[in-house]
Amino acid sequence: NNSRVLYDCNTKERYFKITDPKKITERDKRWPQLRYDYFFGIDKQYLWKHEFLKHGSCGSSRYKQQAYFDLAMKLKDRFDLLRTLRGRGINPGSTYDLDDIERAIMTVSIKVPSLKC
Repeated sequence: NNSRVLYDCNTKERYFKITDPKKITERDKRWPQLRYDYFFGIDKQYLWKHEFLKHGSCGSSRYKQQAYFDLAMKLKDRFDLLRTLRGRGINPGSTYDLDDIERAIMTVSIKVPSLKC
């Protein structure tokens, strides 16, 4: 949807803490909370809460919280960014031109990515 910026859409949306151990493991594998100690991150779920309220709230009329995260994880699995970059010779720990990174990403996307540091 290019008609609006998709963040902070539904300020009345609530986040429901994930309690299912399988869902926690799946989510942590793909969406780790690196800012926090593992157990603290799993307990508080600050990152997941932030991401859902900031971005997931934009589709909350169509995708409830669990569906939002399931879809995000499927997209991450389908479009493995590190594999895409490595396939174009771009590897972590080195310096590259922004144009090279954008071209690599565009091999699996339609639009020029919006990259920010």
